[in-house]
Amino acid sequence: MLGVWTTEGIPEAEQFAYWRDAVCDAFVPLEPEGRPERFSGRIESFHGQDLQVSSVAAEGHPVNLTRRGVHRQGNTYFFANLLLYGSVFVEQFGVGARVEPGDIYLLDTASPFAVQFASRFKILCVTLDEAMLRPRLGSGGRLSSPVIRGNRGAGQLTAQYIRNVIAPDPVAVLDVQDLAAVHLSSLLVRAASGEAEAEGEEGLARSNRGRASLERIKGFVDAHLAEPGLSVQGVCSALNMSRSHLYGVMAEAGETFSGYLRDRRLDECRRSILAAPDKTIAEIAYAWGFQDQSSFTRMFKARFGVTPRQARSG
Repeated sequence: MLGVWTTEGIPEAEQFAYWRDAVCDAFVPLEPEGRPERFSGRIESFHGQDLQVSSVAAEGHPVNLTRRGVHRQGNTYFFANLLLYGSVFVEQFGVGARVEPGDIYLLDTASPFAVQFASRFKILCVTLDEAMLRPRLGSGGRLSSPVIRGNRGAGQLTAQYIRNVIAPDPVAVLDVQDLAAVHLSSLLVRAASGEAEAEGEEGLARSNRGRASLERIKGFVDAHLAEPGLSVQGVCSALNMSRSHLYGVMAEAGETFSGYLRDRRLDECRRSILAAPDKTIAEIAYAWGFQDQSSFTRMFKARFGVTPRQARSG
């Protein structure tokens, strides 16, 4: 069964309202948002019992599935969307990701989602009954990320299967739709598994790089603690590092640059107070970068529970 919806020939003032109804008719109760007029879009959809293959091309606009829409739909599906061109950001289960042309984004209509088409786009959408996928997605029945990259591993093969096997002749595919649904489901599960492994490896690599950067930052700070002009900019210049990277690395470790610098200087002040009784507390504080005696005393007590004078007297 072929269905076609197009804004061509629809009065400009009614085009987006028509598009909103067309999207709901072709898929599930989605909620497109956008301009009330002068909108261009076209949907061609081939319906079968086990598979629905659709081509969607339109101007950029947001599309949401709300909780109300979830409750209104009769059946629950997965949408496997291959982005042919355009710029898309998708979010579901609290996880957001940008989609590049050639990528697949998988949406679960059992839960709300949000899709932002930033510019004119075209997608190939294959609709699968949830029974084909959910039991194979683990105990949670969901993906860790909605996006499967189409330029690597099983994701690349899955994108090619949609583009080169399913899309060119949907009518012929519908003759063997049960097999096509099984094949595509298997590819999606394998691609999703590979994506999770790739994300884990990338996350580990980022973590290792972050630890190395953190060690470099702390090593430089420790070596220059006594310099009164020690600053974020100075550290970044010396280590050839951007400020945003430094702040990000410190944040991932649950620290701030100013907090680490302050605490390390306080540690050195405490060591000097105990090891150099011939020096006054004011001299020690000044030597380690503290210009105001009352502020130094307050910070020292906050860190060690005693004032500098109490620490010296034991």
